[in-house]
Amino acid sequence: MKLSLIHVCCILLTGIVLLTGCAVAEEITITDITGTDVQIPADVSRVVTVDPFSSQFIYVIGADDRLVATCIGPANRELVNKTQKRLGALPSAGCKTNVNLEELMKLEPEVVISSVDYTKINDDIERVGIPIVKIDLEQADNLAKSYDIIGKVFGKEEEAQEFIDYYNQKMKSIQETGDSITDTDKKTIYFGQRSPLQTLGDDYYEAEIARIIGSANVAQGLSGGDNTVTIDQVYNWDPSVVILLPYNSANVEDILSDSAWESLPAVQEKQVYQMPKYLMSWELPVPESILGTMWLQSMVYPDAVTFDLAKEIQDFYKKFYRIELSDEDVKNLLQDKSKVVLNKPSSS
Repeated sequence: MKLSLIHVCCILLTGIVLLTGCAVAEEITITDITGTDVQIPADVSRVVTVDPFSSQFIYVIGADDRLVATCIGPANRELVNKTQKRLGALPSAGCKTNVNLEELMKLEPEVVISSVDYTKINDDIERVGIPIVKIDLEQADNLAKSYDIIGKVFGKEEEAQEFIDYYNQKMKSIQETGDSITDTDKKTIYFGQRSPLQTLGDDYYEAEIARIIGSANVAQGLSGGDNTVTIDQVYNWDPSVVILLPYNSANVEDILSDSAWESLPAVQEKQVYQMPKYLMSWELPVPESILGTMWLQSMVYPDAVTFDLAKEIQDFYKKFYRIELSDEDVKNLLQDKSKVVLNKPSSS
């Protein structure tokens, strides 16, 4: 069959257009939290998270259908399975530094989302040629930036920005209230981590939200989340408020009835509280942490806050998690004393 010159030109032009279109759409460049440019497919469909907190934001922006494996982390698995069925059904290649590289490679991910802190496993993932986008959720400023990066990975910039705008607006309002607290009225917080005499340093997200609400973590100079201290050290710090995290081995009643703690002014004044949780613990760097920040300020400075916490909780879960909570649900949530299992990863 003979083709005219016009037909040949049309075929060539069509091929050029198609090739050009594919080249444009084939890959995009994502700049991660370290400033590293990472090439990934423009329409990414096989993503693995090894960070235990990012999967919740991926759900919030409606991109969980692109995950082929995820690290759920210290979440309420029963609730995750009920309300986040895709996440609950996904396999895991490991969490944090406990990542099985062989299993990860079998999943054939187009990109892995990991924390900037997981140095060794990040190096291993890069070594085998899998694109890796690093985020940092432990700093309040980097949390919003990391959410923006995740939004770009999935092409969900608008959905990500909607949450970021909400987060920034709430945090700004909380900080304005915190800034209005006079020096004489400022209170300090002791965070009981896995056990009453285990606390977290000033480089952790919990210490950051303490600053934002107008308070401070008493464990100045410590770093990391597993610092064992003595009861004498707690008395020397003399915190205004004791906050037990949901994975603490003790509860509020345990501290109030413990003879070792009974002379601490915060205990005598019953300024001992346990951080709430729902899908995940509210003080962890997940979307729910904004509720933890509001809750913390309402506990430490009840006379200074102007928001209705119960309404904020209901609005938040309806807007971002598609979950309708009744007044009774909120009451039960705030009174829930069940424990969270927080597995300790091996060092990186």
